[in-house]
Amino acid sequence: MLGILFTVGGIEIPVLAILDVLIVAYLSYLIYKYVKGTSGVRIFIGVILFLVLLTIVREFEMRLLSLILGSIASIGLISIIVIFQPEIRRLLLMIGNNTVRGRFSFFEKYLKMVGIENQDFTSTVSDKVIKVVEKLSKDKIGALILISKVDNLTFINTGVLIDSLISVELLETIFDKTTPLHDGAVIIQGERLVAASCILPVSDRGNIPSEAGLRHRAALGASESTNNLTIIVSEENGKTSYAYNNKLYYNVTIDELKIKLQNFRADKG
Repeated sequence: MLGILFTVGGIEIPVLAILDVLIVAYLSYLIYKYVKGTSGVRIFIGVILFLVLLTIVREFEMRLLSLILGSIASIGLISIIVIFQPEIRRLLLMIGNNTVRGRFSFFEKYLKMVGIENQDFTSTVSDKVIKVVEKLSKDKIGALILISKVDNLTFINTGVLIDSLISVELLETIFDKTTPLHDGAVIIQGERLVAASCILPVSDRGNIPSEAGLRHRAALGASESTNNLTIIVSEENGKTSYAYNNKLYYNVTIDELKIKLQNFRADKG
């Protein structure tokens, strides 16, 4: 058993009490950071204030208020699960992807040591993507290009499997408005274009520029659950943007996109 940490005004404060407060504070910070910028942040703050009030009421042994607030808390828990269902789903996906990636990291390192490893997103593929983005941006043709480092990406199952080497001509053809695959995202893994016309989860964040469209929200939604970089070309104005690590970088230049692709290739996370 852990003993007393220190005494304040004759009140003994045990180590476990301090540890308890620190853990709750840290978890609250992580949840707030995760929902920040979404419609759920105000609900989260309201829940925290409600729990603080409930703790105070119980500490002062106000039985009637404790009974009422406790009943509300029981019902509210179910409501919170329903309200935060998209956020909970994305959080579980992130935990699952990170866990699986961690379990197999040893084998990945071993395969690299013996010269056997999966193909990475190379500079050649990056150059092809840049050429396509420049052309589509100039012609104001909408596009959504997701570059993934996760092999078991669930978004692939929502589209049409292609599994082909990447070429500028292929990407241009897919995003041509007269083709059946132009609507949706293409997914690139390594040096291969694995699927097209894929449906990405739409983000409900409230801090997206008002002129951003559905493609931007879909790209941001995809970045909230997996380690990927999603490039957007606006059909309305030809502007280029990208979503990465839960953030939307709106209206970037081609040079900025090139630098981001270089950093993304170098990042082994």
